[in-house]
Amino acid sequence: MDVRASNCINYILPNSLGQKPMDNEEYKAFFAPRMAPFRNFNLAVHDTVVDEAARKVVLHMTSTASTDVGDYQNEYMLKLHMTKDCRKVDIFEEFVDSAYSAKFMASLAKHPSAAKKPNL
Repeated sequence: MDVRASNCINYILPNSLGQKPMDNEEYKAFFAPRMAPFRNFNLAVHDTVVDEAARKVVLHMTSTASTDVGDYQNEYMLKLHMTKDCRKVDIFEEFVDSAYSAKFMASLAKHPSAAKKPNL
């Protein structure tokens, strides 16, 4: 969260996921409980595109983790709109593999361990 500007707006996309834009506090409240079931969560950056004139950065990333329902693997495209001084992120757009995410999270929510994990 340190890379986000205090007024950063976070978007989880595509829009078909039905996620509303979130400020930093809303994003923390949304994200933290969703990470609880994951162990050994790792991110890998596969490509980075920087447009200094437009103050934008695009990252192609994948993640892996372990959970009680098996291994987790996802893919992301992040588009970061930077502040004028390029030190912080003003807008954070996270495109996720929505089909995989929906299926995996549904399986995770049905698992008996989900009773111990809030807001899946």
